[in-house]
Amino acid sequence: MRIAIVGAGAVGSVIAGFLLDRGEHEVSLLARGAHLAAIQARGLTVHSNDRHFTSRPRASDDPRDLGQQDALIVTVKGHSLAALAPTLTPLLGRDTLVVSAQNGVPWWYFYGADGPEAGTPFETVDRGGTIWRAIGPERAIGGVINIPASIPEPGMAHHAGRLRLHLGAPRAGDHATALTELAGSIERAGIACNATDRIRHEVWSKLLLNNASATVSVLTGRTMGEIRREPALLGTLRRLMQECKAVAAAWGVELDDDIDAELAKPPSAPNHKTSMLQDYEAGRPLELDPIVTAVIELGRRRQVPVPTIESLWALTRIKLGLQDG
Repeated sequence: MRIAIVGAGAVGSVIAGFLLDRGEHEVSLLARGAHLAAIQARGLTVHSNDRHFTSRPRASDDPRDLGQQDALIVTVKGHSLAALAPTLTPLLGRDTLVVSAQNGVPWWYFYGADGPEAGTPFETVDRGGTIWRAIGPERAIGGVINIPASIPEPGMAHHAGRLRLHLGAPRAGDHATALTELAGSIERAGIACNATDRIRHEVWSKLLLNNASATVSVLTGRTMGEIRREPALLGTLRRLMQECKAVAAAWGVELDDDIDAELAKPPSAPNHKTSMLQDYEAGRPLELDPIVTAVIELGRRRQVPVPTIESLWALTRIKLGLQDG
């Protein structure tokens, strides 16, 4: 297969490093800035738990340099995808799979869904349907990633803790053969990868934790371990998770996650800063809309109150200096 990692930042670089080390497929990277320059000059180095490897992938900031692909694994942040999506045409063939591996509620969420929203873009995360039109929901594969990663310096990605990826078509059964092949390739490379018919369940299961930790981490500046060790925060985290779980249920996704048991467990990467905190400290835009605003909007559409989520959302917006509306 020809596989392109689109938006090869921290998480994308880790996935690329494993696939390149396996050497089973032709893997290329769409990256930018200092990270791209370092990869082109010295290669890509990945440190993952007890593994360390370096590769020399084909890398560019221009999709035309990479050509048509069998699969794209798109790991750019949700707020960056609308600008990027229209440029990806040179990578897309008739049967190209596009794994959309963003945090939060994805742009394809209403594709194949029930209800009045069925078959329409979700404006909260895809204003004007830009991504929907550029990529096409029929190509989409949902991707839910559990790979805490960072870029300590250009050309290098660091990962510690879980190494897991769930893939699934928004309409169960679509692209079954190609999806199984792609998931198997990722699994053989050393990343636990599950092809599922319940991708929305996996989206909400991760969002249950992301929604609870993202705004708290930005407002406190603390790592995952520090947040969990602070008794004063546990009640807030519990309420955030309960509200998110209620919204999921209103949209037909019943999560069996035990919130108290989850909060009692130590995080898999206690020294890891959430991606939202990393972005805040670096002065980059935050994934506030897909991780938080979208949950508030979905709750509103099903008349599910989410007062704790709304309060932390408002406080975070004030901290960021964002205007209402």
